[in-house]
Amino acid sequence: MSDPESNRRQLGLFSATNAVIATMIGAGIFGATGGFAHKLGTDTNVLLVWLFCGLLALTGALSLGELGGMMPKGGGSYTYNRHIYGPTAGYLSGVLSWLLAFVGAAAYVTLLLGHHVQLLAPSVPPPLTAALVVGVFSIIHCTGLRQGTWVNNAFTVFKVGVIVAFIAAGFSVPAKAVPVAVVSDPGILSAPFAAAMISASFAYLGWETTTWIGGEVANPRRNLPLSLIVGTLFVTTLYLLLNMVYLRALPAAAMVGESGQGLQGIGQHAANILFSGNVSQWFNLLIIVVLLSTTSTIIMVGARILQAMAAEGQLPAWVRRRNRRDVPANAILIQAIALVTFIGAASTHQNTDKILLFIGLPTTFIMGGAVLGVLLLRRRECNRDRPFRVPLYPLPPLLFVALAAWMVISTIQYEWRASLGSAVLVVIVWALKPVLASRSQD
Repeated sequence: MSDPESNRRQLGLFSATNAVIATMIGAGIFGATGGFAHKLGTDTNVLLVWLFCGLLALTGALSLGELGGMMPKGGGSYTYNRHIYGPTAGYLSGVLSWLLAFVGAAAYVTLLLGHHVQLLAPSVPPPLTAALVVGVFSIIHCTGLRQGTWVNNAFTVFKVGVIVAFIAAGFSVPAKAVPVAVVSDPGILSAPFAAAMISASFAYLGWETTTWIGGEVANPRRNLPLSLIVGTLFVTTLYLLLNMVYLRALPAAAMVGESGQGLQGIGQHAANILFSGNVSQWFNLLIIVVLLSTTSTIIMVGARILQAMAAEGQLPAWVRRRNRRDVPANAILIQAIALVTFIGAASTHQNTDKILLFIGLPTTFIMGGAVLGVLLLRRRECNRDRPFRVPLYPLPPLLFVALAAWMVISTIQYEWRASLGSAVLVVIVWALKPVLASRSQD
């Protein structure tokens, strides 16, 4: 089958990998640890959470690399789950992924950005900053893929440099001696540990970024899986080093109430503890750039999900229309409206660990279904061409599915209210299918 988007393949390996890195590194790494560290008791458990989430993301990247090589077009888990399980599964995967992993995540990221801007300009409310940033980047990405990619690449290179500099500075100063009470270790098989992984997995959202924009990646059979693997390994390493710096500032057992800092997060708090003078203020400026980078990439990628779904009749046809610069401008506009709405709603909620659980639970389930598809298609379509095959098969997809299932089940038991909210959202989205997906046939 010919690829209808072959003339739009402008993203090389560097840009595709940058998209993965830019989407992954955002609000989560600067805030998530403070929300769950004290529940885990030990520094080792905190690092294991981030390591296991990185392992989960890597096994997922390897698995979706195989699917992406088989189906080198845009849509990510929407495309894969639709092919594997049918139109309804595809519809739910696409809408929920876009709504939570992109719109929800971008709202969280931009509000965090707004709070950091407010540290410099106290009179500017965070929702206003967030809405303005969404508007500016939406306009930029309507001007063309090449222009938007250039902006993303520039921000990503700067972002990585900033984080590496912060890590180096964090290890260069003495660790802080903070007296803490003895806290029990719940263990890595406990429900609190599973819930912490769900929260931390928010920071890993984006490891599958290239699969969403596969229709615009050059040489996708090679670059798509390679960008997933390289980007995920790189970000996992940075996350572990960043958390080591946080723990040098404040041990896990002493992080009681860190989630109560709202959207400011443990990153800024650690900078204030470790560094004197204006260093923490410089860190605040630099983290603003980091979050701008994430916002830009999310806006670019998220619109392609809507466009891919509309192209297959699972959203109204007008959503897929492109402007004269061959950009899905209607999808970008819809996304901008949804983002501003989410920003207004999320700005009233400060319990960030519950927000991360609400976002992370359905997305973990969706990605688990897509990775399970690797196993199913190996049997169902055993003779199909696979330019990239999962190494050590079937261990990576089995490990991903097992970890994802354990995280979902344990979190439902441990945080049933947040889980119930996620379930209600799924039902609402499902109920809207006859209206939105009028041409889809099961």
